[in-house]
Amino acid sequence: MVSKTLILCEGGNDIGFINKFCRYLELDMKKIVIQKVSGKSNFFKKSTYITIQQQLNRGLYSKILFIIDADFIENDKNYGGYQNSLNELEKIISTLNFRDKAKYFIACDPITKTGNLEHLVLSTLDSQQKECITKLLDCVLDMEVHSDKKIVLSSYEAIFKESPYNLTHSNFDGLKGLLEWVGEN
Repeated sequence: MVSKTLILCEGGNDIGFINKFCRYLELDMKKIVIQKVSGKSNFFKKSTYITIQQQLNRGLYSKILFIIDADFIENDKNYGGYQNSLNELEKIISTLNFRDKAKYFIACDPITKTGNLEHLVLSTLDSQQKECITKLLDCVLDMEVHSDKKIVLSSYEAIFKESPYNLTHSNFDGLKGLLEWVGEN
């Protein structure tokens, strides 16, 4: 049996983005499994990993990459914010004894260390494109929508002709390095 690398993320939009990035890096997708954990709080529950631990023990997976959003501390005092996310990830990796097999990436705006994958994507836009999306968000968020996560990517895809992801931008370097680690045998 050939062992694979498991990438754990929060939801379906994350899976789509990670797949695009892995294809861009020309990684062998036969050796990578991307799985959603369905919500950030589930990342920090030992019960989430019972099956994964068994699969690791059987050699199905040799590495695990955790990808979660930093989110905002004001929305969740326990798991929100970069530092809380970092602390909880390190705690669960240690608790599960994954330390030698696991790495993680916390998606956020690299300057503010807040937000999510969409804020990371927004940080890679040129200033004119970023201003356009920011103005749209300011207008829409005043209408008390649930979240700005999908607005960033869907508006970018609808407004601009080029790809919504500048995967060569230096703000993606950390994630790129971890995905390349995933692709190593």
